[in-house]
Amino acid sequence: MLSKKHIMSEPIRLYHEHLPSLVESLTQSGSLALILLDVTPFNAIEEQYGTQTYRSIRQQLFTLLLEQSGKEYREGDILTLEEPGGVNLLLFLSPGHKETCISFELLKTLRLCLIEQLIPKLLRTSLPYLKQQPQISIGYALGINNSILDPHHIILRIIREARHHAKFQQSVDDMESMQQLKELILQENINTLYQPILDIKDGMPIGYEALSRGGPGTPFSTADLLFDTAIKHNLQVELDRICRKRALLLSNRLPENTKIFINTLPPIMHDPEFQKHHLVDSLKHAKITPNRIVIEVTEKLAIDNLSLFEDAMTYYTNMGMTLAVDDVGSGYSGLQIVSKLKPAYLKLDKSLVRAVSRSKISQEILKAIVVLGRSFGAKLIAEGIENVDQLNALRAIGIDYGQGFFLGRPQSMINY
Repeated sequence: MLSKKHIMSEPIRLYHEHLPSLVESLTQSGSLALILLDVTPFNAIEEQYGTQTYRSIRQQLFTLLLEQSGKEYREGDILTLEEPGGVNLLLFLSPGHKETCISFELLKTLRLCLIEQLIPKLLRTSLPYLKQQPQISIGYALGINNSILDPHHIILRIIREARHHAKFQQSVDDMESMQQLKELILQENINTLYQPILDIKDGMPIGYEALSRGGPGTPFSTADLLFDTAIKHNLQVELDRICRKRALLLSNRLPENTKIFINTLPPIMHDPEFQKHHLVDSLKHAKITPNRIVIEVTEKLAIDNLSLFEDAMTYYTNMGMTLAVDDVGSGYSGLQIVSKLKPAYLKLDKSLVRAVSRSKISQEILKAIVVLGRSFGAKLIAEGIENVDQLNALRAIGIDYGQGFFLGRPQSMINY
């Protein structure tokens, strides 16, 4: 809970401080329009990182909102908080614009503009604290003046209606995103890209990681949007199956002497369509031999499903495939268990790689992982390399391979 001192210092004032102006707008124009932004998901920052961090992010969020006056929302509109320390932001629309009457059509248009232009800016303030993108709900309401009612009560009703509309609209948006994702899966509308993994000593590619995005005409232009939506609607397995199928189909256009890294959920490894004659037929159709396939799973998922994962993995290693464990060093206490799996590749967490050129702690952690990997013959791959300083530091530590925008961006194989 925010302290009284902090609440008083917040840059956005409470709506009741604007009541005289709001009452005047309601009575003079005959109506009052409101757009409500529910930023409740940001509360997770306080739960995970504490009040001080949450206060800092809250201040950034409010400052950014105030800076957007006259840009992403109209100058003269009144931006307020519903309650002290609250998570509902209220944007009362000023009647002093060219519209003689604010309509629901205008409110709908403004809501869509906020979703497309303002919300992405607000969401960036939550990074890197929230791994899963928070969902800001937006609702609106239009109140009509009634001379027999207290204007304050009408304003309260407007706020209540906007709050209910935000929840309803979120449900509608969720249903629409689920339908769009199911349609994407049924049509196999996936854009598969391949990012090179290079030997950092000579710069030669040793493999390519298959990366999936939503295809043309879908709202899932990034991997986070695509897979976060799949998790939310429990469609991970269905999506993973299509992504794997597309990745194998196009991988025959990659150099023959390179590996193909395929991200896989552990449950998929028990999928009949990823076993026996189905898998053999898929590889034949793609003209890919099993020894080129590297099954890539995250450290956490491999650990959470260890016994089932080991049994399933044996089937694939007997075929000649190898295993890569992703996000190694990301904070999970599973290095001992990872060593038990003896994967062929350890893919190092991006946060360690990004800090390697300036953090002795990151360097020492990476050195320890190198020693661990060498103990069972694993090659180490540094992900997320962004500059030459990181690359040189990784070379000095003894990392084998690298991946990242500095070394090569994901590319489509469609035109190859």
